[in-house]
Amino acid sequence: MSYRIQIGESLAAAFGRIAAEEIDLAAAELCRPHRGQAVHDARKALKRLRALLRSMRASLPKEFFRQENRRIAATGRAVSPLRDVHVQLRALVKLKAAASPAGARVLRQLLRRQSFFLRRIPRLRKTVRAMLDQFRQSLAAAPLRKASAEDLAVGLKRIYQQGRAAFNAARQSPTPVLLHEWRKKAKSLGYGLQLIRSLGPDKLSTIIRRSDALTEALGDNHDLFMVWSALDRELKFHPDSDFGPLAGQITRRRAKLQKSAFKLGAKLYADKPARFERRLLGYLRRARKKGK
Repeated sequence: MSYRIQIGESLAAAFGRIAAEEIDLAAAELCRPHRGQAVHDARKALKRLRALLRSMRASLPKEFFRQENRRIAATGRAVSPLRDVHVQLRALVKLKAAASPAGARVLRQLLRRQSFFLRRIPRLRKTVRAMLDQFRQSLAAAPLRKASAEDLAVGLKRIYQQGRAAFNAARQSPTPVLLHEWRKKAKSLGYGLQLIRSLGPDKLSTIIRRSDALTEALGDNHDLFMVWSALDRELKFHPDSDFGPLAGQITRRRAKLQKSAFKLGAKLYADKPARFERRLLGYLRRARKKGK
């Protein structure tokens, strides 16, 4: 159907349906011919699956949540290397970086790494499928208890609170590590809000668009940092490389992206967590009345 809880659909039924759909999607993506993009899309399905788990955390047995949260995270890490190469190549294309000697060297280096990881796709596919099958079996053995709107609001509040703390930490010290951590928390919130998109007012769509714009800015910033790091490594082996112009271009672009991200973050995280929870709970209760 879609990554949304439908009006009139019980939360337990929605959880099982959406989890199954994302598991199937992640497995199917790894069989697609365009493997770089396919792995990227498979990883996004895993992130949505993990956000679903976190959103419904209050309704899940504690041991089930801890075990499956770790399992999905490990599955995501298994496909991360190829995804990272894919997005770095995409960032280089956007920068038209291959025109410079240093950029051309990095491009060749990334293409070699991509070729290496692509050869591992069949084995990676088996690993991911096995982990997803384990999750499916675990889900069938430990179904959701009767989930409530209050449980979902609590889960989304927790995700929001973590993102708000990550935003404040990155604002105080905008290091690549803290910015990337903030991006992961913001992405989880965006996926969590997508779950209830059909249940909320138009204003919720505005919040989701803001979250999407924020994670895109932070994602582009991180991808450019990874390209910059590859250039820096290239410079150590080739001190005479024409590193400066491209490095400067990346630095200026990252500064603009970070400025945009902090403006969006200030709006997205303007509410205190308790007020954010109350607003969501109001949306969910009104939707429940419509579904009866």
